[in-house]
Amino acid sequence: MGRSNKNSNKGKAKKAVKSIKEENKYGKFRMLILILNLIVIFYSPFVRGLYFEAEQLPAEIFVLVSFAVFWIFKYMEKEKKFISTPIEYCSFGLMIAYFISILGSVSTRFAISEWLKYCMYFAVFFMITDLASTMKDKLIVLWTVIAASMGLCVVGLDSASGGKLVDWLNNVFDFLHIPVEFFGLYVEGRIHSTIQYPNALAAYLMAVFFVTLTISIISSKIWQRLIAGVCSFVFVTTIILTLSRGVMILIPIVLILYLVVIPEGSKLRAFLMALCAAVSSVIPVLFSPLAGRSRSNLWLGIALGIIVSLILTVAVEFLFRLRLKVMPRLKLKPYFLFIPAALVLAGILIVISIPKELELEIYNPERGTKYSFQKSIALKPGKEYKLLLDVSYMNNDGENSLTVLIGSRDKKNIMFGGNTKLAEINEKNSDTLEIPFTVPQGGSLVDIRITNNSEKSKVLIDNAKIIDGKTGKSVKNVKLQYKFIPNSVASRFENLMISRSFIQRQIYLNDGFQMFKDNWLIGAGGGAWPSLVFAYQSYPYWSTQSHAYFLQVAVETGIIGLIVLIMLLLSIVVQFITEYKYKKEEDVNYRILQGTLLTSIFGMFLHSCLDFDLSISSVFLLLWALMALFNSGYRHNRPVVKGNDGTGSKPGLFYRLNELKPFNTNPIVMTVLSFAIMIMPVLFAAASSFDRKYEKSMSEGNRENALIYIRSAESLDTFNADYKVKYANLLLSSEGLTKEDFETAKKLVSSAEKAGKYSAETLQNAAILYMKMSMFDKGIELVDRAIELKPFYEEGWQLKMNMHYQLALAYLKNDEHENAKKHLDLALSVISNAKAKNERNMDPFAFSEKTMEYLEKMVYMKENFDNLNLGQVDKVKFQSINEMDIDSDNIPDQWNIVQKERVELSISEGNILVNNINDDTLGSFQTRNINFEAGKNYRIELALDNQEDINVLYFVPELHTKFVQLEKTGEGKYSANIELPSDYKAENTFIRFRFSKDSSIKSLIVTEI
Repeated sequence: MGRSNKNSNKGKAKKAVKSIKEENKYGKFRMLILILNLIVIFYSPFVRGLYFEAEQLPAEIFVLVSFAVFWIFKYMEKEKKFISTPIEYCSFGLMIAYFISILGSVSTRFAISEWLKYCMYFAVFFMITDLASTMKDKLIVLWTVIAASMGLCVVGLDSASGGKLVDWLNNVFDFLHIPVEFFGLYVEGRIHSTIQYPNALAAYLMAVFFVTLTISIISSKIWQRLIAGVCSFVFVTTIILTLSRGVMILIPIVLILYLVVIPEGSKLRAFLMALCAAVSSVIPVLFSPLAGRSRSNLWLGIALGIIVSLILTVAVEFLFRLRLKVMPRLKLKPYFLFIPAALVLAGILIVISIPKELELEIYNPERGTKYSFQKSIALKPGKEYKLLLDVSYMNNDGENSLTVLIGSRDKKNIMFGGNTKLAEINEKNSDTLEIPFTVPQGGSLVDIRITNNSEKSKVLIDNAKIIDGKTGKSVKNVKLQYKFIPNSVASRFENLMISRSFIQRQIYLNDGFQMFKDNWLIGAGGGAWPSLVFAYQSYPYWSTQSHAYFLQVAVETGIIGLIVLIMLLLSIVVQFITEYKYKKEEDVNYRILQGTLLTSIFGMFLHSCLDFDLSISSVFLLLWALMALFNSGYRHNRPVVKGNDGTGSKPGLFYRLNELKPFNTNPIVMTVLSFAIMIMPVLFAAASSFDRKYEKSMSEGNRENALIYIRSAESLDTFNADYKVKYANLLLSSEGLTKEDFETAKKLVSSAEKAGKYSAETLQNAAILYMKMSMFDKGIELVDRAIELKPFYEEGWQLKMNMHYQLALAYLKNDEHENAKKHLDLALSVISNAKAKNERNMDPFAFSEKTMEYLEKMVYMKENFDNLNLGQVDKVKFQSINEMDIDSDNIPDQWNIVQKERVELSISEGNILVNNINDDTLGSFQTRNINFEAGKNYRIELALDNQEDINVLYFVPELHTKFVQLEKTGEGKYSANIELPSDYKAENTFIRFRFSKDSSIKSLIVTEI
């Protein structure tokens, strides 16, 4: 019996040892997979933020391979549990919503590409959720994120200080043949770093900033707290140098959320650590280009800031240790420390807002614009005001002069330029100025421009004030400059609600809602926004990003995806509240971390309502990683929630969500599915590689190899319309084109047309290929469809003109006059069609010179149709189309007014009216640019609808030194011959006119003779 027990104990011991060994073995495997995820999270910001497909595809392949390995690991553990928490269900649902949207997508290729990104996001989210189950694992992930963020900051700060480190890194990459190059890291005084977009960088750092605050609280080791404090300082400094208005406004709001959601006992330390980072960051900013310092001084400021950060962090540590000894004796609450901290913060805000007098340099246009200054302020429209200024000159020996110009801008002016002049004064040696003005109805901003005209003295301006023009009451004290804030920074934060950026985002939202209305159920598919945006634009802007993530999801996945996204946010809140209520016994550090993750997650989502940072994959990966860490504790240690209160009532919401049944799956199935999905990015990447080889072969003139490469690219990525167009074009341009090749090309173009049915560029390229195949009607049909997709852009209209022009010429040469006339009529109808499209355009366009040239030649062909000399058509250099005014400004599009204060042009009954505002001083107006050629002769023929004779003067740049008179050749007819010398070099030539009296232009034609 004893032997039996002894053997039994030995067996149990062996099993225990075996279990420990397996656990250790699997633990290493688990850590390996976690490291694979950390690699992606760490490196992704440094490859252009993983924004472009060239960088996205390798990342997707890497993540999906890791996901397959993860499920092999799950098979080894014999675990079938898949999604189980509300967040997991919603995140999986968002990926499914993007998959469903492929069915109704405007571009299958873009929709698949976007879905693959969400597969990558979900895979990273799920793996980190499962693998980072302990506080130690979570801290490993967070320190990885902090390390990546510090790398972003160092690279960005180095670029702002001269870029020596960046240059060295690029040389190393080049030497090691690593296909990475850092560029565009500091542009126009703003740090972009490798994410390439300053606002996205700021949002990324804002999220990580709260992580470092938390580590400085929960870390048990002082050196970790010191490092976290320094990192916080660096993040705040970099955020300031991005000049991201959205993030700087958002940080205080998110900080309040942070202080609300973290547990009692940690709020004060968190606030003080945030204050330390803010105070320390002032030092490098004062040493930065923002403060007018040279770029080389920035690192000195960073070094000093680090020292101050360390001192302040140590001071906070000392303060809290002292608090434990002193404050209980004094019977003071810990929150008493908020008072001095708040006073310090208030003091900082007061100091940085101290104004100073405006100093304008001596007038010297060659040295820049420091002799002039402009300030924009918001005032109520339709009211009378006065601007008061105190002026003093630093040199009163001579005559000093100052000009003050006041103008008003409405929303259209803010968006597209221009203003309304309200007042202008020129004062000499004045001590005080009082300038009355009235803001017109609709005026949103008043611009005050002050210019020092003195060449001997600087000028100082102070006590700027706006008073009511009728009552004399003070309306606004105008701070012309700040003592500690550079003008470049202050101006970005003034008048935010009526700034161009704010109005622009309102327009983006409005255009996006129109897209959503037309695709509200399952959406238009991933990538639909950049495909559709040009057809819905209120004016021609080039941004293809929504600047509002929720609206982008709504457009791309319809109401289904939007509901899932909202449920995802609600599930995060519900899980946090559930843990807050039912996991009070949990370690306080865990609760602090959960509050931090909630803050960072919602901070990123809030900023995504203002900008397109979640369109940058590395930023979105950070968000999914934070959500994974937030979800991990709930998944592995679900709180115990009571079903009811004992009265027999139905279980509450928290109980029902907490008791969600897990969805189990077979690990082998998931492994196979991961590899199956991975095939798509592999194919896309391989096709892209062949496309690059095709481009290289074409540049080398090796068409045979180019054909092999582009055929391979098209076969691997069958949804890519661009490959089909390239392949078809190469076949059709071959000298030995066979019937089989022709049919292949025809099929390719038809397939490209279907694949790119919402791509104006693809339709235009396909149209050109149809024209090559003599399928003229089909080609014109596609161009018309392209114009519908991008009505405010020149390319489609010009291509349409070119097609009709070439066809009209071809039909005339073949004596097919009816067909030629049909194409001339269709071409000239473009004028009215474009004018109609422009009616909903906030910033109407006009045709370019090239398009006008096509129209002018076709007008000439139509007017001389019955006795047309085709050889004369190409000699037409300019023909006035008087009624062409597609931007509806009542000024003919082919003409420009040189002196708007002296002459007016308008259109009336098919003629151009010329009205001299002041008969004593003639005004000048001119034609569009005309491509005159050296050594050739030209003839100007002008016809006026005037009963009386007038003097018509003209001028050609680089040919005339003064105006020359046209010769009268008949009643209302004037002409002149132009002989250009062989060394004539003027570019963008025009003909400028002056009329001695008001006139009506019937026609003007310029031809080569």
